[in-house]
Amino acid sequence: MQRRAAAIYFVLFLAIGAGSFGYITVVDAQKPAIDVQGQELTADDTLRIGDRVYIASVSEGSGELAWTNQSAQATASLENNSTTAYNNESWTVRIENRTDVSEFDLRQQLDASGILANDSAVENETVTVDGERQVVYRENQTLEPLDEYLPAPETRTFAVGNTFEYVPEEGGPVNASVTNVTTSAVELTWTSPQENTVSLSEGGNVTLGGTQYIVHFPNNDTAILSENVDGYLEDAERQDYFTERKNGLWGVTIVSFSAAVILLGAAYLPVKD
Repeated sequence: MQRRAAAIYFVLFLAIGAGSFGYITVVDAQKPAIDVQGQELTADDTLRIGDRVYIASVSEGSGELAWTNQSAQATASLENNSTTAYNNESWTVRIENRTDVSEFDLRQQLDASGILANDSAVENETVTVDGERQVVYRENQTLEPLDEYLPAPETRTFAVGNTFEYVPEEGGPVNASVTNVTTSAVELTWTSPQENTVSLSEGGNVTLGGTQYIVHFPNNDTAILSENVDGYLEDAERQDYFTERKNGLWGVTIVSFSAAVILLGAAYLPVKD
């Protein structure tokens, strides 16, 4: 009698589980879709909004839009007594210590070793006498202080508003403008195109040209930028409701099959007399 009842319940739970599972396979085709219209983008497509051009990168259900700001400004600071490159040579930054300073000097750094090597009248190496570097003349071994031997270094003066060719740490030379001078440093500014990116993700909001768009990926290789934000949210809410109900059916299926197995196993356990 016990085993017969267990068998009946086993069949009942099995039928409930199978019915629930079968219904899941049917309702999959009825899943609500997100249906919004807008600008479709695939890999390497261009999108012009106002005076800005975006290049799309879309793959595997995500992407980004890249654009270049041609008028972006870069800045650098030259500290007083620091070294900078100018005309393919090294120069020292010199700023006068006064309250109304508005200009600075670049003083050429002389290549003492190169000058000595190119002058056959002197030795290539200096000697130090009483802490001072001396140039040695080959003919009679007479000495001359290095500072007196070297020619006067060139000096170039720049004021606020002037431009000169500046070499930043990264990249080639640029035409930098002197925007400010203090007793401690010189501020330079120049135009440096800068690349910017905007990330695209399912359901993400992006603002382009003052307009808000919502992003939808109908497939892994296509992104849609839609202004119909409310429509997207309504469709997404219906999808969430559908998924919630489908998960409930999965719960019924799992519990029913589990209960059937447990009942059947328990019914055939050996009975002690």
